[in-house]
Amino acid sequence: MTLSTSLYEIQRQVFRIGGPVLIAIGSISCLLNLFILTKDTLRKNPCTICLIAVNIINFSYFYLGLLPTTLDVGYDIDPSTTSLAFCRFRYYVGFILACWQASCLILASIDRTLITSGNARIRKRSTSRSVKVSMIFLGIFWLLAESHALIFTDIVEFGYNYFVCFYRPGLYTTIMAYHSFIIMGFTPTLLMAIFSLWTVKNIRSIRRRRRPVQDAPITTPGMITIQSPLALRSKDRQLIRILLIDILAYIICKFPSVIALLYLQVTSNYEKSADEQIIQQSIMQISFFWYFIDNGIGFYKNILVAKAFRTELKRILFS
Repeated sequence: MTLSTSLYEIQRQVFRIGGPVLIAIGSISCLLNLFILTKDTLRKNPCTICLIAVNIINFSYFYLGLLPTTLDVGYDIDPSTTSLAFCRFRYYVGFILACWQASCLILASIDRTLITSGNARIRKRSTSRSVKVSMIFLGIFWLLAESHALIFTDIVEFGYNYFVCFYRPGLYTTIMAYHSFIIMGFTPTLLMAIFSLWTVKNIRSIRRRRRPVQDAPITTPGMITIQSPLALRSKDRQLIRILLIDILAYIICKFPSVIALLYLQVTSNYEKSADEQIIQQSIMQISFFWYFIDNGIGFYKNILVAKAFRTELKRILFS
């Protein structure tokens, strides 16, 4: 077997076997996360609101993004090659969910930066209302900003009697390659990294400025009262840990597919043999499967890194 044949068969089996498994495991993960995060002890926290939205988006993305690709690559069932409306809807929804997920994680990162600030006025800006308003605004923004997919996505004939739902050939394909890299890859990653490092810096600053206390924040004349290190070891601190792990998983899982798409665009003018095209397409599909790993492991990450999460799970199971 040639390399292209081997990779093609690997990608096919990855989606045929791994696709349904990931959808099942991921759906359970999202539902359990939602079940725990919506409990009274957690759901009023601004960061929790963002994580609830992320899990709703992840659950939707499995059935509107991964499932159609699994049917196409693994089982040769692709209605988007016969229905232009479905073809455009599939890409449109995929863009919105990907951008909205990244936006919610960025909002959660900003909230954790605010809540760990040494300035009381800045901490007060971390509110549930501001997070909800921001998420609604961003949702409407992405609904409008990604509407181009409803116009410029087509059923393209790549070979004799071989049709694929893809970007309209030409300038739009070039724009979308850089759109994926900048809007769904580089920019979200950069912003999450900046606010995550800022949050860590705030926590270290609090540790240096305050000695451990039992409960209440220390009040010193002439100094602004800030949260004690002990307060940051509560649910807020555990939510920070959950968020940082989510961001790290996002970067590891999302970036390969963005890089692969950008590489395909940069080398689009090079002459490639049939084998080379199959190899590149197979790598692209496998990277797309890897893209969804992050969406399906949230619950399993949370029970490993957050004691409050494990406590809520035990309370649910044994109550």
